[in-house]
Amino acid sequence: MKDKNIFDILENAENDSMERLIDKCPEISDEQLEKIFKMSEKKFRKQRAEKERTERDNTIKMTENDVVEGVERSKRPAWLTPLTTAASVLLIAGIAIGSTAMLKRHTKPNGGGGGVTPAVTVSTTTGTSTNIVSTDKNGSTVTGTAIATTTTTVTSAVGDNAENTADTEFIKPFVGRWRYEMSSVNDLDIPESAGYMGTAVINDDATYIYTDISGNVSHGTISNAAEEIGGTSIQCLDFSGNESGANVFLDNRAYYVESRPYELHFGNSNIARLVREDHVEPIGTSWQSAYRKELIDLLNQGTVYNDPMWDLQDIDDDGTPELLISTGTRQNDHVLLIYYDNGKANYVSETYTVSFLGEYGVMGICKEEHLIGWTTSYDSYYQTWIAKFENHRKTEEVYAYDPDAASYGGSTYSLNGLDTNEDEYNAGIAKYNSKNWVTVGRQYSLGTFSPLMDN
Repeated sequence: MKDKNIFDILENAENDSMERLIDKCPEISDEQLEKIFKMSEKKFRKQRAEKERTERDNTIKMTENDVVEGVERSKRPAWLTPLTTAASVLLIAGIAIGSTAMLKRHTKPNGGGGGVTPAVTVSTTTGTSTNIVSTDKNGSTVTGTAIATTTTTVTSAVGDNAENTADTEFIKPFVGRWRYEMSSVNDLDIPESAGYMGTAVINDDATYIYTDISGNVSHGTISNAAEEIGGTSIQCLDFSGNESGANVFLDNRAYYVESRPYELHFGNSNIARLVREDHVEPIGTSWQSAYRKELIDLLNQGTVYNDPMWDLQDIDDDGTPELLISTGTRQNDHVLLIYYDNGKANYVSETYTVSFLGEYGVMGICKEEHLIGWTTSYDSYYQTWIAKFENHRKTEEVYAYDPDAASYGGSTYSLNGLDTNEDEYNAGIAKYNSKNWVTVGRQYSLGTFSPLMDN
């Protein structure tokens, strides 16, 4: 039976079989494929010729008493090794090229996608034949063939982790430590309202860890987003994470604008934000800032007063208004008078206590003469207050009328707590009534800050 070699088989293969074979390696051109086959066939035919010549020259004849000394190194024909090598090279080349093509097909455009592209390792084996000579017991020469093999391994990286890098490229400007702040007045444009709530660490793999002021820890991931607001595309970060009660970022979206690179604010309510930990808000030194802080502190105290409101009046006409805080609308509710001096807000006070001025949460002022005034009454008891307010101090006159004072040894009429007569008392009341009084104290609600914004 006539022997057929692999190249004869390939040469006579049907077209559809060859097409299926070629389709496995679509990246090899026809010219390259033809060149590989020719080189392999040439080597195969050369090795087969050498094998046939060796068989003719080294025919071994042995009898049953012959003994072969030495070691039989191989029972395979010498030509099988290079043939196997050629086939292995073809197979490995096809796998390497095919694998590369497959990896390319599974790579997302523009560096998208995840996963690390593996390297491809190609191993090749070459063989050489060496004659082994030994003698039998009669001294006859015995010739055999030894196969020496050499293995070469080549590792080639066909890709890198650029896809993973591209997936997290958006997070690079935001990596670092951030303060989480919330506004007690629902307006972070008022710097004094920002209260520290915890610290968030944003990592370069688009994950975050948040620790609140109580030490509770939560974590999650961040994805890139964009949103069009008023015709402008705004970069956003979508936060997601575990269901921990401390995870204030869960399903929240943070917005970033170039004009405030140190801040990520959440939603349109302007209540919460992340601020770079190394960013220091400028400390306000204006009277507006000082008064804002006083009102925010009052808000944060809760229900200290009945129905607080506030007002601004330049009573002493020095160009900087005083802050008036009304505690409510009941008879025993008063007005607290605050002035600005040397970068701070200061309460007008008596020797040891804050002055509680007015009645029903209001009082009168006479701006032309820098006066403060009001009248209080309890049953038949009356008090009339007139105070000069200059240089942030008040100089007062208090006229009192108490018809029952004589019953406990007191005076019916008094001035600043000292006994006086009816004529002096009436003169003081007439002076009070002659002034151009304006009622002040309850102009703005406690959560209104527009009159206190810096110019």
